[in-house]
Amino acid sequence: MPYMPDLTDPRYLDEIGWFLYHEQYQRDQFGGSYDEERFAYSRSLQDEVLDYCDQDHQWLADKTVISIGCGCTGDLAAWPAAIKIAVDPLLYVYQKLGMLLDDVVGTTRTVHLAVSAEELPLLDECADLVICRNALDHMPAPARVLQQIWRILKPAGGVFLSVDIGGISTPDEPTVFSADSLAALLRAQCESVKQIDNKPAHSRWRPGSVRILARKKPHAGVRLDKEKILRAYMARLGEAE
Repeated sequence: MPYMPDLTDPRYLDEIGWFLYHEQYQRDQFGGSYDEERFAYSRSLQDEVLDYCDQDHQWLADKTVISIGCGCTGDLAAWPAAIKIAVDPLLYVYQKLGMLLDDVVGTTRTVHLAVSAEELPLLDECADLVICRNALDHMPAPARVLQQIWRILKPAGGVFLSVDIGGISTPDEPTVFSADSLAALLRAQCESVKQIDNKPAHSRWRPGSVRILARKKPHAGVRLDKEKILRAYMARLGEAE
């Protein structure tokens, strides 16, 4: 059975409660129903990310896009990417609450993975683009998350980060970044291509946010010796005869 958190824990209650509150009471960014608002948000996010990447919608046609820490925003719902994967440990909860958003008709269906971003069940170099919007400061081990993002990115792959800066630690936003600490953390895995500071914060607990497009920094990953494994297997066959 997928992970079901203790909903009396403020870390999880605050995270899930935010979406429930906005579904019920506060849909004022785009208007309309909660689904319509999330579709509009998905299109807005797509346009913002593609602008950072200097690409148009057609560029997505053969691309694999992965959203890390997506909540139930449906952030990839309107994207015309070939493969769309949404990752969040609470996705099973959102499914049980009936809050997951169906994809726009004519687009590929998003695959939802209810897992921690610190241990992604994905193969190396499978993603053309990774999005981590308003999520990195919600994670207790952001360095491990960035290591995983580096691992799943293709050599020419990019990562779009939107991260709140400053403020205080809260149960659902335990990590507090400064611009310098975020840059230092990112440098271990990626090279910044474009950055805009002093954007409005996602959370009322934070004074502002930054947007960053970064590219994978080349360094050694896991390598296996095929010939060595085959020799070991052949030796076992010889022992069995």
